[in-house]
Order: sequence, then C-alpha cells, then structure tokens
Amino acid sequence: MPLDFSTVAIILDPDFGSQLGELASRMPVWVVDTPGNRASIESEWARRRRDGAERELSVFRMIDGLSHGEHIAALLRTIDAHYGDASDDGPFETLLVLGASADEAPVAVIRSFGGSDPIAMSGGFRVAFVRQPHTK
Repeated sequence: MPLDFSTVAIILDPDFGSQLGELASRMPVWVVDTPGNRASIESEWARRRRDGAERELSVFRMIDGLSHGEHIAALLRTIDAHYGDASDDGPFETLLVLGASADEAPVAVIRSFGGSDPIAMSGGFRVAFVRQPHTK
C-alpha cells in the first residue's frame, strides 16, 4: 500500500516501539529516538532496505530543557518544509501527535502554521490543516 502523504505523524512517546511498524507503513513518521523505540526504528529501516518497503521514517532526539510544545514547533517547521505547500506529493492535511497533550504551547505553534483546533485521541491529538491542493 502506498504511503498517505496527506497525514504526517510526530511520535513523542518514548515507548511507542511495537506500534511503529503499522503507523510507518501508512504515513510519514517523525519518531523520538529512545531505548523503547530504537529496536522498532532499526527494524523499519531494515525492512525498507531489505524489502524495498516504502517508508518515510525520520528520527529525532529530545533536547533536555525543551517542552513537548517546543519540540513540536521545531519539528513542524521541518515537516512543513518537506510535506507542506512545496511538496511534490501535495501538502499534508493532517498532523497526528502521539505522546503529548494539546496544551497551549503546541496549539499556538500549530495555529501559526494554519492548523485547526486539536482533536484529542488516545495517546495524543490530531490537527487538520487547510491547504490548497496541487494541480498537476
């Protein structure tokens, strides 16, 4: 199944590990590098090399002293550069954030990128972005 580039996930959950494969098979994922996630990260990279599995899996490290909101802000700038309006696949329309709550700081940043009010979901939240579709 081809990746859905209209949705991008940020995983801040340090123990998301066993769930990573299923999510990475459906959409681009940015996942925090922790001992609880490392084996699954390496497994997905190996699957991509060995089987040619389509994966967009990016890894980042948490910086001590930064809040989840500050990490989301930094990641969203990079995600927007990769999957935003200039993307060949069209801009992403939905952001999933797992391992964080939708408190004021991330919501303010998300709104500055055109995101709507977050909708709570198990383990995190999702946000819709209103984007202009590409015409090819």
